[in-house]
Amino acid sequence: MVPDLAATLSHIAADGRRIIDVAESNPVAEVKACPGWTLTDLAIHTGGIHRMAAHWVANRISRMERWPDAEPGDLVDPFSWCREGLGLLLHALKGADPNDSVWSWTARRNAGFYQRRMMQENAVHRWDAEAAVGTPGPIDADVATDGVDEVLAVGMRFRGNGSPVEYPDGSVLLARTDGTDRWLIRSLDGTLQVARNADAGDTADATVTGHAEDLLLYLWGRPHAAIVAGNPDTATAWSTVAP
Repeated sequence: MVPDLAATLSHIAADGRRIIDVAESNPVAEVKACPGWTLTDLAIHTGGIHRMAAHWVANRISRMERWPDAEPGDLVDPFSWCREGLGLLLHALKGADPNDSVWSWTARRNAGFYQRRMMQENAVHRWDAEAAVGTPGPIDADVATDGVDEVLAVGMRFRGNGSPVEYPDGSVLLARTDGTDRWLIRSLDGTLQVARNADAGDTADATVTGHAEDLLLYLWGRPHAAIVAGNPDTATAWSTVAP
């Protein structure tokens, strides 16, 4: 289930604020999911992405271009800068029709792409931020299920620099235990193949079974509580495809 725009913006706002608050309280804590980054680095990264998306959506950018203010200046409080960027993002996304034409690095080039992408960006990085200092709160099941669909449609198919995506051999079946969703994933002649709502009798080289949140974390290479059966090397290989 894809959240409606009001719910999407609510998730973006709540997770975005949480990233900043956790980072401001623990600025030098190491982000295990992003080696070499502190929580300040994570906040600045998401703040830059927020400003990029806000600029592109607000101005209905039709081609790739660099965005202004990708990083705060040395004299600027980074967390105030991040909060301002989140506000710009929310304003731009709220004021856009999902079908408004906006450039993206994918086959979907409209404002709706960024409304969805920013919800998923913030959900995973909020989890990263909280995991850096303790036990992360859960990712909403509807958001996580949409996140699995989104990473299979975007993160596993496109690179921001236009480089091709390489896929591992073998197939993996994702089976959700807090719902009925199933995804069978394989590569055919270098092209990603995804069977949504795969039949219960379908088999794969590896099966990953868990809550929607754990399937999403698996696909993004984060620690998860899903159960992996079958070929563990195949499961590991597919967990590294998304950037």
